Amino acid sequence: MPKSIIDQLVDHAIDTSIDDFDAEVIKAAKMRIIDAWGCMVSGANGDGIEAVLNVVRPLGSAPQASLAASAEKLALPYAAMINSLQTRNFDFEVCGPEPEGSNAGKMVGHVGSTTEPVAFNVGEFTHASGKEMLEAVVIGGDIAARISVGNTFNFNADFEVCGTSNAFGATVIAARLLGLDKDELRNSFGILLNLMAGSYQSIWDGVPTFKMPGAMAAYNGIFAAQLSKSGLVGVRDAIESRLGFLHLYAPSPQPEALLADLGETFYVRGQHKMHPSCYGNHNAIDCAIQLRTEHDFSYEDIDEVFVDVLPTRIDHFLNQHPTAEDEQPKFLFSIPYGVATTLLRGRPELEHYVAPDIYEDKVLELTYRVTLRPDLPAGKTHACNVVVRLKDGTEISVFRDSPVGWLDDPVTYEDVVDKFWRNIRYNGSIPAEQAESLLASIENLENVADVADLVKQLTVNPQTSHAAPAAAH
Repeated sequence: MPKSIIDQLVDHAIDTSIDDFDAEVIKAAKMRIIDAWGCMVSGANGDGIEAVLNVVRPLGSAPQASLAASAEKLALPYAAMINSLQTRNFDFEVCGPEPEGSNAGKMVGHVGSTTEPVAFNVGEFTHASGKEMLEAVVIGGDIAARISVGNTFNFNADFEVCGTSNAFGATVIAARLLGLDKDELRNSFGILLNLMAGSYQSIWDGVPTFKMPGAMAAYNGIFAAQLSKSGLVGVRDAIESRLGFLHLYAPSPQPEALLADLGETFYVRGQHKMHPSCYGNHNAIDCAIQLRTEHDFSYEDIDEVFVDVLPTRIDHFLNQHPTAEDEQPKFLFSIPYGVATTLLRGRPELEHYVAPDIYEDKVLELTYRVTLRPDLPAGKTHACNVVVRLKDGTEISVFRDSPVGWLDDPVTYEDVVDKFWRNIRYNGSIPAEQAESLLASIENLENVADVADLVKQLTVNPQTSHAAPAAAH
């Protein structure tokens, strides 16, 4: 009999080593780490995170793992949960890793907002080598992405993928770095089945809990691995059993897609955002940047702005106009706001997505003059045409079919490093020499002896923390 899916995934998770990766796989994994860890720093003190910390701190748990951009430590699963919240805070972190080969073009989501913080903290806790962490990041991301393509990706019908797929990736990383064997990993997945979930409604409502599914996936993946190692028995087959993942969470399961080219094609390349906010905003933002660059007009010259999109973008959380009464996350998921802030201010920066900038009268007023039109009959998901109508009757426009950073318009290693520095500067608490040291270590990650030494470069020395603000906006 052929092996079950769960057994093939477990074999893949435990047996794969760095010797199976080519140079491009290793480079892509390092780019994901740089990207996600930079966002982990900029997201410190983000909307709603202190509320979570207020609950976690009094629990009295052991200080086992570090919080980025902080001198604080928490119990391992809680630290990874908070670091995931920080990474996801501006929806700025790397997307994917994206599927390739026969699954190319299918959506995966924000795996790296969970897996890279988990690697950060479990690697620190176990004093893993850089090579061990690198292996775990590649395999954890690969399996999480494969869980995604074994399912549909439907914002209106599915569970939040960050709470489901990401949790499998987190479990793999935790299992590898905690030293679990195949039986223990298989059992970890069985425990995990009773922990995962999540809803996209938080994105529609524009509330901070949109970050929780991925953060809980970080917690749940580590917790499941720890429970398995401790002896708790879980479901025997978390994937294909009568009430397993494919039957509970996948309305149109595609098990053959999940296993396509397993062990031969690693889903490792990230889609690296160059702007804060949902990737669904970025193509329109890129169009707006081009219009500002190529034409001489000001805020006072603008009459109306139209964004021509596929019809599926009209009844969508991206087609909402945030107001002064809305919370900060609402602005991250609004094409009208993304276009308005770009036309007004130029390239979006992190400070443009927090108060007071999000509530500036001019940008809110201009947001309400941005209208989405279902005028693109076919094309890529993010295709759009931005039209600016000036008060003198002139119309100027730009069309793009894919945003910068998408796999068919990729960015460079240097672009990701530049983005890292934008995150570091925004937060303001990590000295430049520490950040430089971290980048050098990641570039040489295969030869790093102890991940805990890397983690120190993204934390604050309590003896000197008074010298730098926690967030320099």
